Parts: sequence; structure tokens; C-alpha cells
Amino acid sequence: MLRFLSSLFNSPQESATGIDEALIDKGIERLLAGTDPRIRALPAYRKHLRDPVAGAIEHVIALVERLPEPAPIGPRHYGEDPRLKSFFVSAEHMSEVFGKFRMLRDFLKSVSGPPPDEVFGLLTMAREERQVLGMELDGDRVRKDVLQVAVNFTGHRYIGPAGSDPDSRRQLKIRAFDFLVERALERLMEARSSRRELDRQRRLLKQKLDALHAGDFGLGPMLKEANGEHPDAASLEAEIERIDAEYGEFRSDQLGLEESLECLLEVFGQPSDWLAARELRLRLDSRGIRVAESTSTAAHDLNLTELYSGSGVTRIILLGRIARCDIPEAPDMWKSAARYL
Repeated sequence: MLRFLSSLFNSPQESATGIDEALIDKGIERLLAGTDPRIRALPAYRKHLRDPVAGAIEHVIALVERLPEPAPIGPRHYGEDPRLKSFFVSAEHMSEVFGKFRMLRDFLKSVSGPPPDEVFGLLTMAREERQVLGMELDGDRVRKDVLQVAVNFTGHRYIGPAGSDPDSRRQLKIRAFDFLVERALERLMEARSSRRELDRQRRLLKQKLDALHAGDFGLGPMLKEANGEHPDAASLEAEIERIDAEYGEFRSDQLGLEESLECLLEVFGQPSDWLAARELRLRLDSRGIRVAESTSTAAHDLNLTELYSGSGVTRIILLGRIARCDIPEAPDMWKSAARYL
């Protein structure tokens, strides 16, 4: 979303010696540029944003630095890591998915000189669960039509590709910070949308009230409310007063500077409510069926990390490194067309 300030999170001492003021200033400018730049007109906007932005930066740094060392990801490691066997259908499927990673291809194209031996990044995917009917071994007896939970991983992406682990983590910190900026922008849009809706409701109610005052009830029996009762003038006036009190004196969808600032503080004042990670433990058999710990069915215990947000977004993440030899070359459309012809 934002392509400037590439030096954000560039200092290697940021997590060891505290947050530098220059980094906080860059974070404030990045937040305002991505949301409502008009807030700069407020005399004390930096004072209001300084601590929330510093807290968000500390949260983002801690979130990324807590991720474990990158795990090797590739067809050669498919049978070694039970997580990879759960994430991908087969080693061939893994290679096929690697070939679709646009960010991975763009990174390799941008490298000047020989490409790195390994590309570090964050593998992310959605976790889907659905109920299915299957078979289950109960002692020596096979039970059929047993309700089971199948777990699938879809929508694979490779985020923040880089030639080293520190560079990849820096990209992830920038993306995490920008995620919070996007949530703040969404909060601004919701507030403006609420204003437009209130204004629309007020205009509709005012029309009803004018009609009541004018005594225009000729079509009343045909146009009754859903509850079958015609609204009276007093209730309509009370509803308009309620909307006016909530809407204030504004008559446009443009928020005031203080109100815009408050929307930003709602997100950056509580960054962990909008972006956080938690450990997720799953026990899956070879078919991807959830298995209870009390059963003797052969299964793998998977210790996963799930990224989640207060907006409802969840993704399974795995910090990894892909060997250059395991990344398929981009398909050559001209050669494919020539072979076809």
C-alpha cells in the first residue's frame, strides 16, 4: 500500500536498545499518509500519536521476533516435517504451489547478480474445517458413517521474501505495521459511512414528519409500517432528536480532525486487539482428519502458529526458507505456445 519510507524498521538495534524517536516519527508519518493527512493540522497531533505509535511498533517488533527460526520448506523436506504433509497434498503439489508465488517470483527478478541459495519468507495459509462422514476403528470393529472433522489448508502465500532471515523479518514488520494502518483506515471509513447512514435516516424521518404535519394520510392504509401501526408525530420527533444528538452538527460524511484522530487511536492504542499470534495444537491423521488425544489412531501432533485479528482474519503462518533449486522456473508462454502449435 505504501512504498515510501523503506528505512522503517531498518535499525538492527531497534529491539535491543528501545524504540528510536526517529523510528516513531517515521511511524507517525506512515500512519497519517495512509489514513488522514489532514490530522497534521492539529497543533498537538504528534503528542497524541507518539505513545500509541511507539506501542504499535514495539508490538510489531515483538510479534515478528518471537517467530521461531525459519524451517526448511521444499519437496525434499516433505516427508520429514509433518506440518508440510498437512499443508500440502504431496511434494508435487508443493512445487506447483511454489510456482504460483508471485511475490517470490518478483523478488527473484529484482535481485541484481546471482540469486541467493535460499529465499527466506513467511508461508501463510487459511485453515478450513468441515464435517465429513468417515470410518473409525473401535477396537477390532470398524464403525462406518462416523462424523469427523477434516482440516484443509488453502490459499498458500509466501510473504516478505528476502535473501536473509533479518531482511525477511524487517519486511514482515513493515507489513504488520501497514496492516494496522489499513485497520485504522477501515475504522475511518466505517465512521464516515455511519454519518452518511444517519443523514439518510434523518432525511427519511423528516419526510415522514412533514407528511404527518401536513395531514397527508390518504394512502395510510396501504403504506403502514411493518408492525401494522402508523407512527405518530411524537415518536418520529423523538427519533429525529436521537439521530441529531448522535450525528451532531455535521451535515457531511467528512469527519472532524479530532474525530479522525480518535479513530486512529482506537486501533493504535490497542494493537494486540487487531493483530496477534497464538499457538495452535492440532492432532491430524494422514488423511487430515482431527483425532482426539484419547484415541490410539496413528496421527501427528502439529504445533502451529495462527495469526489473528480482531477484524476476523486468521492465517496459519510458518517462517521458512526455500532452496533456490526447489523454486520452479516461471512458465514460458512463448515456448508453450510453440510446442502446442
